[in-house]
Amino acid sequence: MTRKSDRFFRNLWRFNAIALAGALVVFVLLAASLAWSLFGETTRTRRVTNVVNVGEQEKVSEEFSLGTPYVLTGTPYVRVALVRGQTSAGSYYLKRSEQNTVNYLFMNASNNEVRWLFDRANQLLIEGQILFDKAKVTDISRSVVGLVYVVVDKDTNGDNRLTEKDAVSVATSDLDGTNYRKLIEGIEQLYSVQQITDDKVLVLYQKDKQSVSQLYSLPRMEPLKQAIIPKVGLN
Repeated sequence: MTRKSDRFFRNLWRFNAIALAGALVVFVLLAASLAWSLFGETTRTRRVTNVVNVGEQEKVSEEFSLGTPYVLTGTPYVRVALVRGQTSAGSYYLKRSEQNTVNYLFMNASNNEVRWLFDRANQLLIEGQILFDKAKVTDISRSVVGLVYVVVDKDTNGDNRLTEKDAVSVATSDLDGTNYRKLIEGIEQLYSVQQITDDKVLVLYQKDKQSVSQLYSLPRMEPLKQAIIPKVGLN
Protein backbone atom coordinates (compact mmCIF):
# COMPACT_ATOMS: atom_id res chain seq x y z
CA MET A 1 0.00 0.00 0.00
CA THR A 2 2.87 2.34 0.79
CA ARG A 3 4.45 2.06 -2.68
CA LYS A 4 1.08 2.61 -4.36
CA SER A 5 0.44 5.57 -2.08
CA ASP A 6 3.86 7.05 -2.86
CA ARG A 7 3.33 6.58 -6.58
CA PHE A 8 -0.07 8.25 -6.35
CA PHE A 9 1.31 11.31 -4.56
CA ARG A 10 4.26 11.57 -6.99
CA ASN A 11 1.85 11.52 -9.93
CA LEU A 12 -0.37 14.08 -8.20
CA TRP A 13 2.62 16.35 -7.59
CA ARG A 14 3.69 16.06 -11.24
CA PHE A 15 0.16 16.90 -12.39
CA ASN A 16 0.00 19.95 -10.13
CA ALA A 17 3.43 21.10 -11.36
CA ILE A 18 2.36 20.76 -15.00
CA ALA A 19 -0.94 22.54 -14.32
CA LEU A 20 0.85 25.37 -12.52
CA ALA A 21 3.34 25.75 -15.34
CA GLY A 22 0.50 25.83 -17.89
CA ALA A 23 -1.39 28.44 -15.88
CA LEU A 24 1.78 30.56 -15.65
CA VAL A 25 2.28 30.42 -19.42
CA VAL A 26 -1.34 31.46 -20.01
CA PHE A 27 -0.95 34.33 -17.54
CA VAL A 28 2.22 35.57 -19.24
CA LEU A 29 0.57 35.42 -22.67
CA LEU A 30 -2.50 37.30 -21.43
CA ALA A 31 -0.34 39.94 -19.76
CA ALA A 32 1.71 40.40 -22.94
CA SER A 33 -1.45 40.66 -25.02
CA LEU A 34 -2.94 43.26 -22.67
CA ALA A 35 0.30 45.29 -22.64
CA TRP A 36 0.45 45.27 -26.45
CA SER A 37 -3.20 46.29 -26.66
CA LEU A 38 -2.67 49.20 -24.28
CA PHE A 39 0.49 50.25 -26.11
CA GLY A 40 -1.34 50.19 -29.43
CA GLU A 41 -4.21 52.19 -27.96
CA THR A 42 -1.93 54.93 -26.66
CA THR A 43 0.33 55.13 -29.69
CA ARG A 44 -2.19 54.89 -32.52
CA THR A 45 -3.32 57.97 -34.45
CA ARG A 46 -6.29 59.70 -32.84
CA ARG A 47 -8.83 61.13 -35.31
CA VAL A 48 -11.06 64.07 -34.43
CA THR A 49 -13.26 66.49 -36.36
CA ASN A 50 -14.00 70.19 -36.09
CA VAL A 51 -10.65 71.05 -34.55
CA VAL A 52 -8.18 73.50 -36.07
CA ASN A 53 -4.88 74.05 -34.23
CA VAL A 54 -3.79 77.67 -34.09
CA GLY A 55 -1.10 77.54 -31.39
CA GLU A 56 2.33 78.51 -32.68
CA GLN A 57 4.10 76.25 -30.17
CA GLU A 58 2.65 73.06 -31.67
CA LYS A 59 4.35 71.32 -34.58
CA VAL A 60 1.50 70.66 -36.99
CA SER A 61 1.68 69.15 -40.47
CA GLU A 62 -0.95 70.48 -42.85
CA GLU A 63 -2.79 69.16 -45.86
CA PHE A 64 -5.58 70.81 -47.84
CA SER A 65 -8.10 69.36 -50.26
CA LEU A 66 -11.24 70.42 -52.10
CA GLY A 67 -14.52 68.71 -51.33
CA THR A 68 -17.33 67.66 -53.64
CA PRO A 69 -18.82 70.55 -55.67
CA TYR A 70 -22.35 71.50 -54.62
CA VAL A 71 -24.58 73.10 -57.25
CA LEU A 72 -26.63 75.97 -55.84
CA THR A 73 -29.88 74.99 -57.53
CA GLY A 74 -31.53 77.69 -59.64
CA THR A 75 -28.35 79.79 -59.77
CA PRO A 76 -25.19 79.70 -61.93
CA TYR A 77 -23.03 79.12 -58.85
CA VAL A 78 -21.22 76.08 -57.51
CA ARG A 79 -19.81 75.91 -53.97
CA VAL A 80 -16.80 73.78 -53.01
CA ALA A 81 -15.52 73.30 -49.47
CA LEU A 82 -11.82 73.74 -48.69
CA VAL A 83 -10.95 71.01 -46.18
CA ARG A 84 -7.96 71.35 -43.86
CA GLY A 85 -6.38 68.28 -42.27
CA GLN A 86 -3.82 68.55 -39.46
CA THR A 87 -1.57 66.07 -37.67
CA SER A 88 0.13 67.01 -34.40
CA ALA A 89 2.19 65.01 -31.92
CA GLY A 90 0.63 64.20 -28.55
CA SER A 91 2.42 62.75 -25.53
CA TYR A 92 1.97 59.14 -26.66
CA TYR A 93 0.04 59.32 -29.90
CA LEU A 94 -0.54 61.32 -33.07
CA LYS A 95 -3.62 63.54 -33.15
CA ARG A 96 -5.14 63.83 -36.60
CA SER A 97 -7.93 66.30 -37.32
CA GLU A 98 -9.92 65.55 -40.46
CA GLN A 99 -12.73 67.06 -42.51
CA ASN A 100 -12.41 70.56 -41.12
CA THR A 101 -14.02 73.02 -43.51
CA VAL A 102 -12.06 76.29 -43.35
CA ASN A 103 -13.22 78.11 -46.48
CA TYR A 104 -15.56 77.90 -49.47
CA LEU A 105 -14.71 78.34 -53.14
CA PHE A 106 -17.49 79.80 -55.31
CA MET A 107 -17.52 79.17 -59.04
CA ASN A 108 -19.71 80.83 -61.65
CA ALA A 109 -20.59 78.12 -64.18
CA SER A 110 -21.57 80.67 -66.84
CA ASN A 111 -18.15 82.34 -67.08
CA ASN A 112 -15.90 80.15 -64.86
CA GLU A 113 -15.09 83.00 -62.48
CA VAL A 114 -13.94 81.82 -59.06
CA ARG A 115 -13.56 83.49 -55.68
CA TRP A 116 -13.00 82.49 -52.05
CA LEU A 117 -15.41 83.34 -49.26
CA PHE A 118 -12.43 84.25 -47.02
CA ASP A 119 -8.95 85.48 -47.89
CA ARG A 120 -7.38 83.02 -45.43
CA ALA A 121 -7.88 79.48 -44.09
CA ASN A 122 -7.53 80.29 -40.39
CA GLN A 123 -11.18 79.93 -39.37
CA LEU A 124 -13.38 76.89 -38.75
CA LEU A 125 -16.71 76.56 -40.55
CA ILE A 126 -18.85 74.28 -38.42
CA GLU A 127 -21.85 74.56 -40.72
CA GLY A 128 -22.71 76.00 -44.11
CA GLN A 129 -26.47 75.91 -44.53
CA ILE A 130 -28.30 76.35 -47.85
CA LEU A 131 -31.63 78.22 -47.83
CA PHE A 132 -34.34 77.89 -50.47
CA ASP A 133 -37.30 79.85 -51.80
CA LYS A 134 -39.52 76.97 -50.67
CA ALA A 135 -39.06 75.41 -47.25
CA LYS A 136 -40.65 72.07 -48.18
CA VAL A 137 -37.77 69.68 -48.95
CA THR A 138 -39.90 67.54 -51.29
CA ASP A 139 -40.48 70.45 -53.68
CA ILE A 140 -38.10 69.70 -56.56
CA SER A 141 -38.67 73.09 -58.21
CA ARG A 142 -37.14 75.13 -55.40
CA SER A 143 -34.11 77.39 -55.86
CA VAL A 144 -31.34 78.53 -53.53
CA VAL A 145 -31.89 82.05 -52.19
CA GLY A 146 -29.59 82.28 -49.17
CA LEU A 147 -26.51 81.00 -47.39
CA VAL A 148 -25.86 80.84 -43.65
CA TYR A 149 -22.58 79.93 -41.94
CA VAL A 150 -21.70 78.92 -38.39
CA VAL A 151 -18.12 80.11 -37.92
CA VAL A 152 -15.40 79.97 -35.27
CA ASP A 153 -12.73 82.57 -36.02
CA LYS A 154 -11.30 83.27 -32.54
CA ASP A 155 -9.77 81.06 -29.87
CA THR A 156 -11.96 82.40 -27.08
CA ASN A 157 -11.16 79.72 -24.45
CA GLY A 158 -7.36 79.97 -24.84
CA ASP A 159 -6.62 76.31 -25.70
CA ASN A 160 -4.82 77.18 -28.98
CA ARG A 161 -7.55 75.47 -31.00
CA LEU A 162 -10.67 76.49 -32.86
CA THR A 163 -13.48 74.16 -31.81
CA GLU A 164 -17.20 74.21 -31.04
CA LYS A 165 -16.21 75.00 -27.44
CA ASP A 166 -15.22 78.51 -28.56
CA ALA A 167 -17.71 81.31 -29.11
CA VAL A 168 -19.30 81.04 -32.56
CA SER A 169 -20.78 83.48 -35.05
CA VAL A 170 -23.73 83.14 -37.41
CA ALA A 171 -23.01 84.84 -40.74
CA THR A 172 -24.31 85.11 -44.29
CA SER A 173 -23.12 86.04 -47.79
CA ASP A 174 -24.46 86.54 -51.28
CA LEU A 175 -24.81 83.45 -53.44
CA ASP A 176 -21.51 84.18 -55.22
CA GLY A 177 -19.58 84.38 -51.92
CA THR A 178 -19.42 88.18 -51.82
CA ASN A 179 -20.70 90.52 -49.08
CA TYR A 180 -19.87 88.23 -46.18
CA ARG A 181 -21.31 89.66 -42.95
CA LYS A 182 -21.86 88.45 -39.42
CA LEU A 183 -25.42 88.37 -38.12
CA ILE A 184 -24.68 87.35 -34.51
CA GLU A 185 -21.31 87.24 -32.73
CA GLY A 186 -20.14 85.84 -29.41
CA ILE A 187 -22.65 82.99 -29.21
CA GLU A 188 -21.95 80.82 -26.17
CA GLN A 189 -24.17 77.97 -27.34
CA LEU A 190 -25.96 77.62 -30.68
CA TYR A 191 -29.10 75.53 -30.43
CA SER A 192 -30.27 75.59 -34.06
CA VAL A 193 -30.42 77.46 -37.35
CA GLN A 194 -33.54 76.43 -39.24
CA GLN A 195 -35.55 77.66 -42.22
CA ILE A 196 -39.10 77.46 -40.85
CA THR A 197 -41.11 79.00 -43.72
CA ASP A 198 -40.49 80.04 -47.32
CA ASP A 199 -39.37 83.49 -46.16
CA LYS A 200 -38.14 83.07 -42.56
CA VAL A 201 -35.15 81.59 -40.74
CA LEU A 202 -35.17 80.93 -36.99
CA VAL A 203 -31.97 81.04 -34.92
CA LEU A 204 -32.02 79.79 -31.32
CA TYR A 205 -28.92 80.52 -29.26
CA GLN A 206 -27.47 81.50 -25.89
CA LYS A 207 -25.46 84.67 -25.39
CA ASP A 208 -24.58 86.48 -22.17
CA LYS A 209 -26.25 83.60 -20.32
CA GLN A 210 -29.60 84.36 -21.95
CA SER A 211 -31.43 82.13 -24.41
CA VAL A 212 -32.62 84.07 -27.46
CA SER A 213 -35.02 83.47 -30.35
CA GLN A 214 -34.22 85.50 -33.48
CA LEU A 215 -36.13 85.60 -36.77
CA TYR A 216 -34.58 86.63 -40.11
CA SER A 217 -36.24 87.33 -43.44
CA LEU A 218 -35.36 85.65 -46.71
CA PRO A 219 -33.71 86.20 -49.08
CA ARG A 220 -31.76 89.12 -47.58
CA MET A 221 -31.38 87.70 -44.05
CA GLU A 222 -32.57 90.95 -42.48
CA PRO A 223 -33.36 90.74 -38.74
CA LEU A 224 -37.04 90.66 -37.84
CA LYS A 225 -38.25 89.93 -34.31
CA GLN A 226 -36.09 88.92 -31.37
CA ALA A 227 -37.32 87.46 -28.09
CA ILE A 228 -35.63 86.45 -24.85
CA ILE A 229 -36.69 82.92 -23.92
CA PRO A 230 -37.87 82.97 -20.28
CA LYS A 231 -36.26 80.61 -17.82
CA VAL A 232 -38.31 77.76 -16.36
CA GLY A 233 -38.29 76.60 -12.76
CA LEU A 234 -36.51 73.37 -11.87
CA ASN A 235 -38.89 72.43 -9.03
